[in-house]
Amino acid sequence: MTLQNLKAILVFLLNVLWLIPVTTSEVSDVPVEFRFRLATNPPTLDPALSTDTTSGAVILKINDGLVQFEPMSLEVIPAVASSWEISDDGNTYIFHLRQDVMFHNGRPVTAEDVRYSFERTLNPATRSGRTFVLDPILGARAFMNRDADSVKGIEVLDDYTIRIQLTEPFAPFLAQLCMEAASIVPREVCDKAGPQFSLHPVGCGPYQFVEWKQDVEITLRKFPAHYQWSPDIDVIKFRIIESVPTAFEEYKTGGLDLLDQIPNGQIQTVRDGYPDDFRVWPYLSIYYIGFNNSKPPFQNNRKLRQAFNYAVDRKKICLAIKEGLAYPVAGVLPPGIPGYDPDLEGYPYDPDRARSLLAEAGYSEGRGFPEITLWHNRDPRHTLIGQCIQYYLGQIGIRIRLKNLEWAAYIEAVDEGEPLMFRMAWVADYPDADNFLFTLLNSSQFGAAGNYARFCNPEFDQLTRLAKSETDPGHRIELYRAAERIAIADAPWIFIYYEREMAMIKPCWQNVQLTPQGDFAIPLEAVRRSAEIIQ
Repeated sequence: MTLQNLKAILVFLLNVLWLIPVTTSEVSDVPVEFRFRLATNPPTLDPALSTDTTSGAVILKINDGLVQFEPMSLEVIPAVASSWEISDDGNTYIFHLRQDVMFHNGRPVTAEDVRYSFERTLNPATRSGRTFVLDPILGARAFMNRDADSVKGIEVLDDYTIRIQLTEPFAPFLAQLCMEAASIVPREVCDKAGPQFSLHPVGCGPYQFVEWKQDVEITLRKFPAHYQWSPDIDVIKFRIIESVPTAFEEYKTGGLDLLDQIPNGQIQTVRDGYPDDFRVWPYLSIYYIGFNNSKPPFQNNRKLRQAFNYAVDRKKICLAIKEGLAYPVAGVLPPGIPGYDPDLEGYPYDPDRARSLLAEAGYSEGRGFPEITLWHNRDPRHTLIGQCIQYYLGQIGIRIRLKNLEWAAYIEAVDEGEPLMFRMAWVADYPDADNFLFTLLNSSQFGAAGNYARFCNPEFDQLTRLAKSETDPGHRIELYRAAERIAIADAPWIFIYYEREMAMIKPCWQNVQLTPQGDFAIPLEAVRRSAEIIQ
């Protein structure tokens, strides 16, 4: 009997043992459960299709890739790959896989699974919105264009070694491999399930899928044969609670262990009343109101877009709605991202300047400007911010309506470019300027790839493409700062705020690593419950 067969039998037995009910005399063996709030039903649990943090919160627990982020430093560290080598020219990566990694169905993970998973994400039939994660690989574009049957730059050397060749050097490549779209999945499960794989996912991460009660909760349990973790938390319940006040009450009465939002106006009350629960930490994110730059009235009208920016008082929004947990945006890159420029002025609140630019744009005092709609997803915070935008633009003569949708329908509409104005936020997939400037604003990334605003500027595109392959860190920063200045001047968005992450977490939980990626990426597999609580 091979070692792999032995491991498969072990996985089966452990999964069966899990199903044996616990008797009242076995109190100490009662599974440790963690309840995590999701604000909406995830659009997908397929890592190749995920483009949002709601889906990512679940997917990151089920799936592993070749590499992963160290939660606090965001340094790239081993996962399924135990080690790797990079060629001197930066074009070739050789990954050595661990030989003790198992899928949740009990089968060993091999290099062939890596090849399949990468090609599945790139396959146009999959319709992934995150093909950019693997686009640097040689032959990826030919494969996506159906000009090749496989990706030339992916070569399986043996069961546990894979070579990946890039088209050209790309500094953030390893960091991109930490993203959900680079997760490793089993071919036999994916091919059999087809689109239903999203509803019954199988990965090789520390937790395995149990059940998804649509719009109610998603249940995961720890995978007993995981190569790295033996989590203290046995079961994760992702409770889907749209109403923030309802979620807050659930937290107070013990129905949630982590609450990602607090009802508006209650931040200070919570700070005072729950000092041991309330957590605030740095967060690599930006919140903005996007324009559809490919359609009138915003298309080819930079002065109009600038006018809208000068019309908005970001400081008041940060104080009144975010209660000090955000600070006004000056540019695109948040503090903590290499290349962040603290000297940028951005768009200070200046309604007179806004009116002047509005007149130069052809809409003096708002005359002739069509009534348009600002779209947002259902969340009281987004509604309040939308009302603020509505008020400030009204002060310069612009009238807009608000429209809200459930998250899955909303993100689909934004992906397709339907709204003329929309609210959006971006959380760093990896700590690099490329993930903000190229992903969000390069014209090759229209729609679900990240450029929801459909912004197009040839000079900006050239600078962000050059920065991708630049290996000198100092020169990369110069290129990105030049590109950022172009983006600010062109105003593809109304720049709103950089956010600080906030959550309430029950004090009984220890080793909670508050990652700059946000609460969705907290590694629950590392969390431990206080011994005083367990006894």
